[in-house]
Formats: sequence, C-alpha cells, structure tokens
Amino acid sequence: MLQKLARWLVTSVALAYVVWTLMEHKMWQDDEVSQVFWNPPNPLLLWLFILGMPVNLGLETAKWHALTSSDRKPWSRSMREVLTGMTFGLVTPNRTGDAVARVAMVPPSERTSGARAWAVGAWAQAGWTWTFGAISSAAVLTNAAMGNGEWAHGHRLPVAACAAVCVALVAAAIAWWRIPHWAASGDGGWSRRFTDRFEGLKTPLSASQMNRQVIFSGLRFLVFTAQFACALGAWGIEVDGSIWTAIALVYLGNMLVPTAALAELGVREALIVAWIQPEPDWTVPLVTATFAIWLVNLCIPALIGGGMQLTVRRHA
Repeated sequence: MLQKLARWLVTSVALAYVVWTLMEHKMWQDDEVSQVFWNPPNPLLLWLFILGMPVNLGLETAKWHALTSSDRKPWSRSMREVLTGMTFGLVTPNRTGDAVARVAMVPPSERTSGARAWAVGAWAQAGWTWTFGAISSAAVLTNAAMGNGEWAHGHRLPVAACAAVCVALVAAAIAWWRIPHWAASGDGGWSRRFTDRFEGLKTPLSASQMNRQVIFSGLRFLVFTAQFACALGAWGIEVDGSIWTAIALVYLGNMLVPTAALAELGVREALIVAWIQPEPDWTVPLVTATFAIWLVNLCIPALIGGGMQLTVRRHA
C-alpha cells in the first residue's frame, strides 16, 4: 500500500513541478508557445527523432526474439509480443505489466524461458543506463568539486563527498553487471538474499546469448539517447556536452524513481527541467521535446500493440 502511494506521489509531484514551472513563466498566456509547440524550428532533426522509433523497436524485438525463438517463431510474432508488452507496461507502475504481458503471450511450456528472456533483457538494458549514468555523474561531480560547471554555480563541493558518491555509483554499475554470475553461483549469505530478487537470471545462458543481449541493449541505449538529443535539437535547444550528460542522468533518475502508470509521464520532464534550469524562453521547448520522447517511444507503440491485440481477439 505504501509503495503504491509513493509511486503516485512521485508522479503527482513531478507533473505538478512541470506545470508550476510553466505557470511561473506565464507560458499558458503566450501565443508564441503554441507556435513553438507545433512548429519546431529544426524539422529535419524531428524526422530523425521519429525515424529512430522503428530502430528502437527493432532492437528490442531482436533482444526478445533471440531468447524466445523456438520452433521457427516468426519475427512478426515477436514484434507483436513486444508491442503488447508495451501496451500493458504503459498502464502499470514502472512498466511492470510489460513482463507479465510478454510472458503470458508465449506458449505455456515456454513461459519459464520467456520470464528469463525478459529478465536478461531488462538486466542488460539497465546495466547500460547504470554505466552511462555513473560516468556522467562522475563527470558532473568532478567539475563540481573543482567549482566548474553551471550546476555548481561557481561553488566548490567537498572533494571527499564527491569522490565517495562517484565511487558508490561506479561500484553499483560494476555490481549490476555481476548479478548473473552471483545469481548462477547460488552462494549463501547476503548475496543469496540479494540475488533471490533476480530469479530469471539464475538459469545459465551461453556466453554468446548473454553478449548478444548486452550488445543489442547498448545499441538501443545509443539509439534512444540520440533520439533524445534530436528531439531537443528539433525544438531549438543547443546539443552540447552538458546536454549529453543531462540525458544520461535523466535516464538514470528515470530508472531509479518509482512511478505510477503512464510510463513515467512527467518524471523525465521534471528531471531535465530541474537539472538544466533553462531560461524562461527555453522551458517550453525543453518540456515539449521531452514529452515527445514519451509520446513517440512509449505511447504510440503501446497504442499500436493495443490495436493489434484487439484485432487478434476479434478474429479469434
């Protein structure tokens, strides 16, 4: 009960923060806001961002198909399972419905391998989010310790504290990549209690299968990071080194923050606005570009998956 309440509270606070930021700058009363929203100044980057969506879906389908394609399973079926999972993920906290829906769609005799496939794919994807988030955090904290960077506002943060946080984040990223090894070893003690949470990773896979999941997940992380950058550029935001760092940190925060339904709607927007602290003229483009990420990469595929399920049921 408390966990459910916390998820809704986080989502409500995130959305309220975004609305408050827009209201503070009187964005609702500005006629130029609607022009910015509907007419991004760089349409080429907008199209590149949109074209990244099928690439993103293709990589996720490849990950799923690689571990569930028994008996000459067609790619179209794997794609339908992925899209249906996204449909249920959209309406459940932290997209937990994604795993349930995907596993439910595979034959009963293969549901154990289906649960393992989802767990391994999610582990690999989260590993890259941890890795790039830890690297970006280390870069930001190093600058802050030296008094550099806009986030520090010219003030030096304690070197020892920055170093401790950097070490903790890097250690967490390294530990995350070691989870399958610990889960498969079945050792006792604290590691056993920890790895019991990752039941799907306990059945060993071949090195090539695991490496394929890591490679596909890394490529997918690069694709949706590039999509984020293209969306920001499409609405006129200059994409420099600090933006790439902000994107990695937003994805890390998005993974760690517990959220309610609608696939973290409002959380990305709140995180990136709070981190970048844009000038008033750039607040709406920043929120619009971040909302477009949610719409194109999560909402539209989920609607497609829902439509496919309704069509299948109608003809069943």
